[in-house]
Amino acid sequence: MEHPQWDYERLFAEGEAEEQEIRRRRIQELREKNRARVAAREQEQRRRAADEEESWAAVMAAAHALELLMSTNASLPEWRRFLESSVFWNVRSNLDFVFALEDFLEQNPDLPQAVRQAVFAAYELEKGVRPEYYRLNRLLNVSRREKQAIRRRTSLWRRQWQSFPWRRRFATVFGVVFLGLMGLIAFWDLTGGIRASLGSLLAPESAWEEHALEWLEEDFGESFLRDGELFAPVSDPERLFHAAPYGEREEGRPGYETNYPHVLVRKALEDFAGERELPLSLRAYSGKPGDAPGSYLLGLPLTGAEEDIAALGELVEELEEQAWYQVPERSGPAASAPVEYQLFLCHEELAFYDARSSDGFDAEEALALYAQAGPAYCSYILEHSGLADRHMGETPYMFLDQGRAEIDGGEFFWVSAADQQLGLSQVHYFLSTSGTTLFCLPQERLEGVTAAEFYEGASTQIQLEGAGSVLVWDLMEAE
Repeated sequence: MEHPQWDYERLFAEGEAEEQEIRRRRIQELREKNRARVAAREQEQRRRAADEEESWAAVMAAAHALELLMSTNASLPEWRRFLESSVFWNVRSNLDFVFALEDFLEQNPDLPQAVRQAVFAAYELEKGVRPEYYRLNRLLNVSRREKQAIRRRTSLWRRQWQSFPWRRRFATVFGVVFLGLMGLIAFWDLTGGIRASLGSLLAPESAWEEHALEWLEEDFGESFLRDGELFAPVSDPERLFHAAPYGEREEGRPGYETNYPHVLVRKALEDFAGERELPLSLRAYSGKPGDAPGSYLLGLPLTGAEEDIAALGELVEELEEQAWYQVPERSGPAASAPVEYQLFLCHEELAFYDARSSDGFDAEEALALYAQAGPAYCSYILEHSGLADRHMGETPYMFLDQGRAEIDGGEFFWVSAADQQLGLSQVHYFLSTSGTTLFCLPQERLEGVTAAEFYEGASTQIQLEGAGSVLVWDLMEAE
């Protein structure tokens, strides 16, 4: 049997051609596939590059905003507007911006603490610090107490509570308080302690009832009498005042409130006015037993009271040095303030100086103003009586203080009404130092005028609020 003869070279050539065709098609498929993948990769690379460029621009804009806010000394609300804006939130988690923010904090150690707290809250670092924010947290330098405050302020429960309508919040609080009180009362009742508890609540009042006179004597250094809520020193039973329990008696707290310091101020000023025969009016005063005035009007003559003013300044200084002059305030155990009152220095009822007890009495300022009291009093009469308007007519005018004038042994305050534009006096006014008589004289009769000539004018009695009765002799009317 003959075996067929194989043409191996031809077979190999045909097999190689088939394999090459298969290989060519495979490579072609791979080329198409890889070309699509390369195109997708190139597109992704281009997109990433665009995103990176956009991200970098956003970081640069936010960093520039930081510098701008710092250089313009921006207020806290402006910083908060930035931290709530898209400029910040677009880069908040970007590490490039975090690095820039860290560098900004290092370069600006004087950044206000309130701004640091706002940045801290914007990153929600009070909830915990992620590793990438460790350095930022350290540079912000927010204390533990501040962190707790931020945590309370930004808590979800607090935000929800603040979003409630006020009626709902009121009802919630009222309900909780009411239920708590009912539960507390029930507990006291069940334990048989309600009477003892009420006794402890009333303890300060009970202690006051028992020790009132003793405490007052200890604090003011004198013995007292009592009639209900009214008290008086044994040495002067007519000097009534009020006192009532308030709080516990402890360091810086007497355990009561009283207006006795106000009564002591009143006594000191009344004694001063009585010794010097000066009128003293009490204002902001009900007149009821035990009450004290809020204001005092001390009447002074227009001249010769310099010693009285200086002595009054010394009296107020002596009062300020007394221990009772500082009255405890309710704001805190160590808080105190001077007895509250106001003192006016007046002629008739026109004040030329006033001082609040909290500011103190400035004798030098009072004396300087007293030196101008006479001319000022004369100007007041001229303005409020309409005399100057009538004398000057349509001419705009001003008053000039000409000092004091002595005419035929009499002394007067001399004020003139002058043309406001030219500065030339046209009418002259002479007010007696008692402030009760005013003489009006035209410019042409000024030279060589005598006291007798003053009485040649028309006389009128005028009544002015604050100045009382003034007799006017008007030579302008005689003209």
